[in-house]
Formats: sequence, C-alpha cells, structure tokens
Amino acid sequence: RADGEGARGRRGDGRGGQAPQHPERGSVLEQRHLRLSATEEAVYLTKYAERVHLLVRGPAMRASKTMQDRVLESGNITVHYNTAVVDACGDDSDRMTHLQVKDSVTGEERNLAVGGLFYGIGHKPNSAMLRGQIDLDEAGYVKVTQGVRTSVSGVFAAGDLVDTEWRQAVTAAGSGCQAAIAAERYLSAEKLAKLSTDTPKAARPKQQEREAVGGTDQETFNIFQTRHKGQYALRKLYHESDRLIVVLYTAPGCGPCRSLKPILSSLVSEYENSLHFVEIDIESDPEIAEAAGVSGTPTVQCFYRKERVHNISGVKNKSHYRKLLIEHLNATAVANVQ
Repeated sequence: RADGEGARGRRGDGRGGQAPQHPERGSVLEQRHLRLSATEEAVYLTKYAERVHLLVRGPAMRASKTMQDRVLESGNITVHYNTAVVDACGDDSDRMTHLQVKDSVTGEERNLAVGGLFYGIGHKPNSAMLRGQIDLDEAGYVKVTQGVRTSVSGVFAAGDLVDTEWRQAVTAAGSGCQAAIAAERYLSAEKLAKLSTDTPKAARPKQQEREAVGGTDQETFNIFQTRHKGQYALRKLYHESDRLIVVLYTAPGCGPCRSLKPILSSLVSEYENSLHFVEIDIESDPEIAEAAGVSGTPTVQCFYRKERVHNISGVKNKSHYRKLLIEHLNATAVANVQ
C-alpha cells in the first residue's frame, strides 16, 4: 500500500493510469523516503525493470547500512540525492514519459525519462485519536505486550496499528483474531460477558403470510403467489406469468447468498403482486442453473415474457436492485398499457 497511512505500494503513472506493461521499454522510478520502504522496493523492482531511479529528498538514505549497500551495489539502481518530484508528464495516450524533478540544494530543475512511478513514503499509523489515552511509540504505533494488550486494561490493538514490520492483510487478520479472543477472555474474567438467552420474536401473521413460498411441484404450485422455489416453479412462471420474474440462484455454503437474501426479500415485499420471486438452489437444480448460464452464486436474473432482461453476479447495494426493479416494472406497465 502507498497511501501514507500504513501503506506499502501503489502503482501509477502520475496521471491516473497504470504503470507500463513493459518496464524494459523505460525506466521505473520509485520515490521512497522513510527507512526500509524505499530501498526494499527499489531492489524488488530490479526484477522487472532495466533501470530503477531512487529519489531521496535529503543528502542520504535513511535505511539500514545493509539495505543501503544492496542498493548501491545493484547494477541497475541509480540513486538521486536531494531530489524531489515537481510533476509527472505523459504523452497524448496518457502514458508516462518523464518526471520533472528539482534539486533541493541548487534549485535546478530537469527532466528524468521514466515509464512508471512508484511511491513508497513510509507508514503513518492512524492513532492520533488514541494519543494521551494509551501508550504509543515515537512513530505513533500502539505499544502492546503479549501481542495485543495495550497499556490500558481491557483495550486491545491489532493490525497495522501495532505492526511495525510485516503490514500484510493476512498478519492483520491474525492479530485481529488474537485481539478478539483476548477481549472475550477479558470480559469473561471480569464477569462482564452476558450470555444472551433471548429468542427472536415470532414473525407477525401478516408477514408470515406475505413471505409464504409457493409449492415446488404440480400439486402445490400456485401461480398467484409471489414467492417460489425450485425449477418446476421457474419453468411454469417462465411460460405462463405476465409479471417480471426475479430469480436468485444460491448454494448451501454460499456466505454472500445469505447476505443477499434479506435484501431481495425486503424489496420483493415492497413490490408484492407486481413480480414473481424464485429461489433456485444450484446444487438441487443444477440443470436449470446450467441452462441459465449460471456458474457462480449468488446470481440474480430477471425475465419478462420469456426473455432474460438482466443478469447480476455477486452482491450489490440494495439501491442497485431497487433501481433495476423500478426500471423493469415501469417498462412492464407501459408494455401492458400498449
């Protein structure tokens, strides 16, 4: 990431585009300023570029002696001291062509021909709100003992807020798990944890009636119901319904499906009697899923008058599905009037 807030590396050309696909055609510049960030990434980039320019704002690198030696001994890293970037320039095709750089001592400006720009400006933990409340080190990282315990009892820290070395998503997830377990143990030890024995209130009769699901075979299928399950219902509705048909393809082990179901269920309740909603388990009904071209879940498809009018993979915001339904329901109403 390279956002200056605990980040490690962002690639770009200074104009919103990507770094060159063929670094051998031009130099790759890396501007790094804090400790190991610059030197580590500069050495890494030598695997892909014929020339790496390392810009250092001051008169010397701040990395360890070992990393400085690795940079200086590399055959294709050029170090520019007392150098800052003024502007990044490109051609009409939005490809980067050169940097305009400035010598911070003499004030002289010059162009440096490069094909890509990489930032590595160090890490700044987002801990300002904690200053004065828990112990921080001189760089702003939260001081911890035993991995996640802070100087305040019952307060635990994890991720890039405490990690001064690795800063990887997987290590942050691991420390987050440690902090959660530590917090649970603390609450239990202090007898602050409360076991919830409350049971969800039963759905109101009207809600139960509204969310009733139609039958899945010839004897129990009812075309006048809004909600349905299974391929039999979908086939019948596909051939006989004059409403918009919304189909949700799911799978038993699909986590995103569980997130999407209540979203669609709420929308279906809003447009009751204006559409049909069918849920298809692709493991129970693989034939219908294959015929519809569905290879992953969750997938939402809309059909009207035997034509598929929309296909959405994954989970979107509720507003996205609402807009989709309104558009198609309005179009359906106009078609019926005509």
